[in-house]
Amino acid sequence: MLTFIWIVTLIGLTLWSLAAWGLHTLLAIDPKWVDDVDALIQKVPYAEAIDRWFPGWRELLGVAMDLAQLALSWVGNNAPLVAWIVWGIGALALLGTGVVLTLIVCLLRDKPSHALGAPAP
Repeated sequence: MLTFIWIVTLIGLTLWSLAAWGLHTLLAIDPKWVDDVDALIQKVPYAEAIDRWFPGWRELLGVAMDLAQLALSWVGNNAPLVAWIVWGIGALALLGTGVVLTLIVCLLRDKPSHALGAPAP
């Protein structure tokens, strides 16, 4: 049982490391792609109908895109730090879970009631 717990923990740690690598790759993407979204905002179908229900939505969406670009720029500049922190928290959680499950298994195991070398009753 202990072997199974630690094999699953190591597989989880491997998958978590791959996820952290992917997160770093995504965060390091140039935030200039948000500029392309502004052109798409102008081509939204039924824009006039949306304007009747929510006037000023294009400007609000433009401001949201500017804030998203600013946030992505900051996160992109700090991508290694963010990825390491997220990976560290997840790795500690996985290893902690493995330790707790190991302790539970060890505590719930049947203990032999007789001493070594003594005949069993």
